[in-house]
Amino acid sequence: MTMSIEATMDAPAAPAPAQKSNFKLILSTSLGSGLEVYDNTIFSYFAIVIGQQFFAPAGDYGALMLSVAVFAVGFLIRPLGSLYFGSMADRHGRKKTLFVTIMLMALGVLLITICPPYSQIGIAAPIILLVGRLLQGFSLGGEFGAAATLAMESSAKGSRGHVVSWQTACQGAATLAGALVAFLLTKYIPPEQFQSWGWRIGFAIGLSIAPVGLYIRAQMSETLDTTRSAAATPLTDLWRDYRRPVVLGILMMLLNSSLLYIVVLYMPTYLMQQLHFPSATSYLASMVASAVLLIVVPFSGMLADRMPRRKPILLVTMLLPPLLVYPLFSMLSNTQALWEALLLLGGMMAIASIGSGAFLLLLLEAFPVKVRASALSIIYSFGVSVVGGCAQLLVTWLIRVSGDPLAPAWFLMVCGAISYSALLLFRENKSA
Repeated sequence: MTMSIEATMDAPAAPAPAQKSNFKLILSTSLGSGLEVYDNTIFSYFAIVIGQQFFAPAGDYGALMLSVAVFAVGFLIRPLGSLYFGSMADRHGRKKTLFVTIMLMALGVLLITICPPYSQIGIAAPIILLVGRLLQGFSLGGEFGAAATLAMESSAKGSRGHVVSWQTACQGAATLAGALVAFLLTKYIPPEQFQSWGWRIGFAIGLSIAPVGLYIRAQMSETLDTTRSAAATPLTDLWRDYRRPVVLGILMMLLNSSLLYIVVLYMPTYLMQQLHFPSATSYLASMVASAVLLIVVPFSGMLADRMPRRKPILLVTMLLPPLLVYPLFSMLSNTQALWEALLLLGGMMAIASIGSGAFLLLLLEAFPVKVRASALSIIYSFGVSVVGGCAQLLVTWLIRVSGDPLAPAWFLMVCGAISYSALLLFRENKSA
């Protein structure tokens, strides 16, 4: 007899059961993270037309700035979501939390997809757009932590790295899909129709993922035994006993976040504005970097599974980006061939991805079951919010005030130095 979603959610929890299929486990826990990055990619590509649709009275420049500001709000609200949903996952279960986060995420995307423009409903249009982004950001604050925790706890110790690594790899797949969808929509829909309604198709495609996610997540097993392992006050326990690794974890996230948001999302703009490559490069550059992320990260997870400890790998892999990013950027700024630029971007992304699997496992294994989801949610959300919401704006400003096209490399080197220092102080717990 088929169980209803509600009945499945309320089923008694058993501690750390083995899932029947790693594929189903990977798919169910990675969909939310993929939807997050896909929507961010679509929003960033269509920021100009979204500004024109929802902030028309502000003029072209003002509309773009307001559109970018609404995009940033989705990052700024994440820490609040991490506190709420991380605590929920450690008190009531990872599975229930993932149901709530994906439904709120879908509601946010729906509001953006169907909201009429300013010309039809006036000031209500930008308000609805803002509410949609707030719902997305709030739900995403707890999505990654709860999903990665459930994936780790549902896996055998010998395959944890591979399973958990797909949380990051699916971000590459989502960015690749977002770039491809943006390219196809702008190429095959006439400009007037694209500005009127065509851009909404990109969000509608992302929205279609939500029902699939809900169905698959209904089949998952809960990993938190709420009668034994759940914490009554996970945030209080986390602050009292584990605030040092949480703070170090946030600092360690700075390098990963800056590399993702600069190399994957900002670099196409850099190639056009600073190196004067054609606009088509904006999609191709993202596709190359995303494809490398998708390919390399699962192998990084398998590598982590075959190593007795996580930290020694990271002491090498987290040192490489700060050391190599300046010479790579220097070569990039001096190239005039598109294939060379794409090769350098792919190399940057590969170097940045080698330690991804070990990095997530190091964080997950550092905390006990009762506060694990809260810890990872806070680390990820605060780390991404600090860099993700401002990285592109900051490096653009740095280039303008310094006149140095290598300013992004300096920014990445500073983030790398902070993250590596935090790694040196972070204590590994391989017994989790």
